[in-house]
Parts: sequence; structure tokens; C-alpha cells
Amino acid sequence: MDFSRQLIYLLLVLTARTALAQSPLVETRNTVGKWVEARQLRSSLEADWQIEKEILSQSIEAYENELASTEAQISKVDTGRTQVEGEFDTITSEKKSLIEYIDHLKVEVSRLESKLKQLSKLLPLAVSDRISPLLDRIPEAPLETKLSISTRMQNLLGVINEVDKFNGGVSVVSELRKNQSGAEVQAQVIYVGLAQAYFVDPSGEFAGVGSPGEDGWKWSIKPELAAKIQQAIDIYQGGKPAAFVELPIELN
Repeated sequence: MDFSRQLIYLLLVLTARTALAQSPLVETRNTVGKWVEARQLRSSLEADWQIEKEILSQSIEAYENELASTEAQISKVDTGRTQVEGEFDTITSEKKSLIEYIDHLKVEVSRLESKLKQLSKLLPLAVSDRISPLLDRIPEAPLETKLSISTRMQNLLGVINEVDKFNGGVSVVSELRKNQSGAEVQAQVIYVGLAQAYFVDPSGEFAGVGSPGEDGWKWSIKPELAAKIQQAIDIYQGGKPAAFVELPIELN
């Protein structure tokens, strides 16, 4: 039963109850009054219902929007979490590979440092003097050193560059060489890279040839080569014009 029918039914009952006790005029007045009161009540209820209905509709719409937004955020979080987990796994794998590579690099750098130390004993003094400060930086205990791998590698490259520079050219230096009697004599030595060397003293009577060996440089006395060796040195230093000088090569 809808609201209008309820009001009509109420009016009929009220009218029936008052018809026996009141005059027609009073009855009519009361009936009209109650009818007006009922219509006012109905209008008030309908207005209140419209307001409540509007509020409820807006609330429902707001809740639905909030729910949709929350669901979207949850979806983003799930997607982001999956992406972050994937990136984390990738980073973890890369970190593991990097640590393994650094450990391998430490072993290789230590091996090269040890090898360069051994080879430095076979180098001419002219080269050894150049790289001595760099060799002093090589750690005695490579596995316990606090030096970074990059620092150690730069040091190794410094040594290699100096040796390579000497090996790639001709150098004339002053060194002490032992003569036939075992006395040390000041001589000029011309190095052809690290392959061969020739020396001669200022008198031009003491001369010889040198070549690298397993235990260091080996020197042999060749006084008959003194003039040619001196000529080669003079040409290199610009004291004489360029010319072809034939000198022997000794291999050990």
C-alpha cells in the first residue's frame, strides 16, 4: 500500500469515528483540518525523503568512486610490486656477477703484479730507475691490501707504459760496465729497445754488446766494435750525419 492510500484510509477512519459525536459543520471542519494536516505531513515526508535520497545517492556515488580509486591503486601497487621484484632480482643477479668479476680481477691483478716484479729484475737500470716508484706501490700482501683494484690497475698500466716506451725506441744512457780485469768503468750504452745494447767507454778501447737473458742482461766485451758503437752513439746524439752502421746482434 503506497503513501497516498495510507493517508486516505486514515482520513476515513478518523471521519467515521467523529461522525457520531459531532455536528456536520464541526465534522467537516475537523475533516478538512486533518486532511490539510495529512497533506502537510506528506509534503514534509516527501521533501525529507528527497533530501535523504539525494544525500544517499551522493554518498553511494562517492563510495563507488573511492572504491574504484582504491581498486586502481591496489592494481598499481601489485603491478609496481611485480616490477620492483623483477628489477630487484635483476640487480641482485648483476651484483653477484659483478662481485665474481671483481674477485677474478683481483686474482689477475695480483698475478700481473707478481710477474712485473720478477720481470723488473731483468730490465736495464735505465728502465728500473724509472719504474722503481711504481713498483714500490705494489702491495706485498695483495689479498690483504686496502688499495682499490682501480688504483692497482692504474699503477700496473704506469709500469707497462714506461717499459713499452723504452722498448719502442733507442736510448743512450751512462752506466758502469766491468772490464776484463773486473774493474767498473763508466761507459755510454745505446739500447735498441729491450732487444740489444752496445757500450763503449770514453777512451774508445773498452766496448761490448749486451742482450737480455733469463737472469738479467748478459754483456760480452768486444773492443773491436768500439769505433762503430761510438759512431752510432754520435749519430743518435746528432754529432754526426745519419749513416748506416752495421753492428752484430747477439741472442741469449
